[in-house]
Amino acid sequence: MSVSPRLDSLVSLAPAPGMACKLLFDRDLYTPCHVRVPDTDHRLSAIYVDNQFYSFLKIVPEARKALDVVTRLGKRDHTAAITLTRRGYAVWAHEPSASYAPPARKPGYAIRPVFGPQPCLMVSDKTAYQTCRLQVPDVTKPLMALTYNDRYYSFFKQDIDAAKVLDIAAKLARRGDETLLVIEPPTFTLALLEPNARLV
Repeated sequence: MSVSPRLDSLVSLAPAPGMACKLLFDRDLYTPCHVRVPDTDHRLSAIYVDNQFYSFLKIVPEARKALDVVTRLGKRDHTAAITLTRRGYAVWAHEPSASYAPPARKPGYAIRPVFGPQPCLMVSDKTAYQTCRLQVPDVTKPLMALTYNDRYYSFFKQDIDAAKVLDIAAKLARRGDETLLVIEPPTFTLALLEPNARLV
């Protein structure tokens, strides 16, 4: 797979506060396919999950670089996906206007629907969130937390190892948890949504 030429056009756009990223680290969480999009003549490599298409952008060897690509993509869009490959992390861009392009030899070939995990919200803009303290029903002591978009997220994991944090986020998303990943290199902070929390 070659790098999508559309990636180069993302640098000059204004920053966005957050990005919803599907962490599809298990092969059963998506269906590989090809799509057609309005601005391109040829078929694009893509994946299909939750009735949505994501076109291939780039493979990078390290988790930190994958997060850099997603952050750049967030300047244009608000949804992306990351999969694991033998060569590293593949980043996929959401294609809301895409249509399924079946194999030429099997024009009637149907695509298999797959329902994936919760997206992980990724934020790199320091003005988009604030730190706070929360009281949650099942914990006695207040928790250190983040407030983002009028929702509260308790600290779960903080590390400089992006691969470790992404792996944990992928497992939590598959379990159904809503997560927030704050990207402040060299530190990555993973937080969990606390729907029943109140500010202390």
